[in-house]
Amino acid sequence: MLDILRSCDPECGVTRVIYGAGINYSVAQKYLDQLIKVGALSIKTENGKKIYGITEKGKLLRMHIEEFIKIRENLNLAREKVIELLKTSIR
Repeated sequence: MLDILRSCDPECGVTRVIYGAGINYSVAQKYLDQLIKVGALSIKTENGKKIYGITEKGKLLRMHIEEFIKIRENLNLAREKVIELLKTSIR
């Protein structure tokens, strides 16, 4: 989802989504439909092609997902440090 939001900033076609997110067409369509449904992406037609654009809500969603990923990475590092500390003997 994050890669789709990044690909659609500011606008993109489905091909850019497929390559940017590393997914196939049917998966891309499912995610695009959901992101449009929740208002994270907008859609318009230019020269018979669908063009997707990130909305303000989509930018906020992207920011929160990125923040969540950073927090999760920091928690994993802290977890590893705690586990390592518990493995060492007290002297």
